[in-house]
Formats: sequence, structure tokens, C-alpha cells
Amino acid sequence: MDAISATPEALDYFDAAYSKLFDELCVLCRALGAPDEAEDIAQEALLYGRAHLRDLRDERNLRPWLRRIAARGAAAARRRRLPSLDGTETSYVPVDPEMRLDCSEAVARLPERERLAMALVYGLGYGQEEAAQVLGVARGTVAASLWKARQKLARELAPATRKELER
Repeated sequence: MDAISATPEALDYFDAAYSKLFDELCVLCRALGAPDEAEDIAQEALLYGRAHLRDLRDERNLRPWLRRIAARGAAAARRRRLPSLDGTETSYVPVDPEMRLDCSEAVARLPERERLAMALVYGLGYGQEEAAQVLGVARGTVAASLWKARQKLARELAPATRKELER
């Protein structure tokens, strides 16, 4: 199970990029609802990735491949913690202090697929195609999840916004 058959160049690239990849995967895991386990999941994804580097056919797919591995690890961590939803799952949530509007609770109540799509696209700036790869779904599924999430948030947050504007 070691990476003996991976080219020395591929191993050198992986080792040189390790620190940056680790940071990226930690951010991803936190955004996907595994803040306490993010570093462990990122480390495990990188160790698995290096050990199985020979399985990667195209080096351009390294980051998406590692992201999928980390996303699966974050999903497993979330499943282990269920049913405790304390509103801390999504790390990237818009907050407007002037309007005293914090939509973290509204986002936490979204179904998992919608919440994760929001975190990846709006929180981390992934494109829909890239978010779909991380989640292991079609791009259209991500687009539909984002649309549904925006509709739900608009309905839920509109009354709070109106109250603040009336003050």
C-alpha cells in the first residue's frame, strides 16, 4: 500500500504542496460541518492520498480527489455526532451586525445537502461543478440545492429584515 509505483516527481510535488493542501482541506472540513475533527480528517486524507498516489491517473485531479476524500471523512464525522445540531455546523455564514441579522440558525436548519452546497459555493467560493465533485453529485443537484436554500432563507429571514428596516 505504499506509493513506490508513484513517480518521484509526483511524490516531490505532493510533498512540496502538503502544507497548502492541509490548510485547504482543513477549511473544507470545517465548512462541511466537522470543525473539531478538521485537522485529523485533512491529515488522514493526505496520508491516504500519498499512499495511493499511483491510483491517480491525471495529476490535475489531485485537489478534487483529495477534496472528495476529505468530504467523505467530514460526512462520517457528522454522522457520528448526530442528532446534535447545535447551529455550529456551517462555518461560513453571513452575518450583518448593523441589522443584528445572523442567519447561522436559519442555515443550520437547512437540509444537509442544501447547507453543504451553500458552504462550498458561497462560503468557500467553489464553482458549482467543483462543489458537485466534492459532494459526489451532479452539478444540477448543487444548482437545485442552492436555489432551494436561497428560497427557504429568503422566506425565513424576510420578516427579520422587515422588522429591522422598520426601526
